[in-house]
Amino acid sequence: MNGKEPGAVFTDQAAAIAAGIRTALPHTYHGLCTFHITMNAKSNGLWWSPFLEELSFLMYDLETEDEFDYYWKKMLENCFNEEEEGKKLTSKIEAWLQNLHKVRSKWSSAWLKDHFACGMRSSQLSESCNSHLRKYLQSKLTLWEFFIQFNNLLEAKRHKELRNDYEALNTIPYLVFTNSEVLQQFVTKYTQNIFGNMQDEYSKSIKYHIRPNNSKDIDGMFAYELHKLDQQRNPIDKRIVMVDFVERKLICSCKMFEKCGWLCRHVLRAIDHLGYGGHPEILNIHTRYILKRWTYDAKSGDFTLPAVQDTAERVYCSRVKQLTGSMNLLATRTCMDDDIYKMLEEGMQALKIRAESMMPAMKFGQPSTSTGMKHYL
Repeated sequence: MNGKEPGAVFTDQAAAIAAGIRTALPHTYHGLCTFHITMNAKSNGLWWSPFLEELSFLMYDLETEDEFDYYWKKMLENCFNEEEEGKKLTSKIEAWLQNLHKVRSKWSSAWLKDHFACGMRSSQLSESCNSHLRKYLQSKLTLWEFFIQFNNLLEAKRHKELRNDYEALNTIPYLVFTNSEVLQQFVTKYTQNIFGNMQDEYSKSIKYHIRPNNSKDIDGMFAYELHKLDQQRNPIDKRIVMVDFVERKLICSCKMFEKCGWLCRHVLRAIDHLGYGGHPEILNIHTRYILKRWTYDAKSGDFTLPAVQDTAERVYCSRVKQLTGSMNLLATRTCMDDDIYKMLEEGMQALKIRAESMMPAMKFGQPSTSTGMKHYL
């Protein structure tokens, strides 16, 4: 990755993997896969729906460590009943919960909100890749058959990517809220999947009420409180959005933009309310909130790696890699045909004789007078 560590990595609870990440990626946030945690809960006897719902709430819906401590205690009180068979807090379950609590900073949203992870919370991408590999590769394949199948896999992946690129560049996401000035700025920039996330957040933002908090933080940003109402008209799901009208900067307490990369329903509600309520400049979304990674132009730009000074050994390895790859690809794609195989075999023998006649007579490891590279064959 060009010397740059990933922002976050999600794995199962294997101790060896955790130790490896601490050593190799010391600045990377190591999170635990929520899917594996849920499966481990069921395998340890925690299968009933109320507990799984509480566990999901602890994973995804909390913002502060104090909230986690409060709702963790509530979960223990609500989900375990010594009098009801099957829902007792046995020593096995208690030990598993204690171990889970020790690593809470790796799976609860209360700690994850400060780490950018593109919205991922599980190792599903790795599992999906493994599943796709199993469709093409088997342990009984010969080396020759492995290369053929691996090339087929790469071709299928590249074809799918090209098809997705074509569809993305030739279709425009469907805009449900046609009067939204905010969404109109994203519909021509974001790909369909990410714009779908944005539009879903916008549809949920309509349920929120907003009011000024009458306070400023130390940077002079105005605070606004947002909430929904339950059936008894009581405020629930409270959030705080900080707004800087000069810099057009918005920060929500849920930290969705910081951890996922797209604006949350609370910020979208604040933009609409303030934009049509006397601050029209806020309707013009700042480019800081339109990440290039989600746009149609994600692949454009200069991806050239930093220049590395070539050495004789580096040039040698590069040439070997290039020729080996080209020859392997040629062999795997053509050797099923007898005539082509015979033609290539004769051509290779002729090239071998010609190349050896051009090489100076020198010993293994002795540098060439023309290039400075050592001969290793």
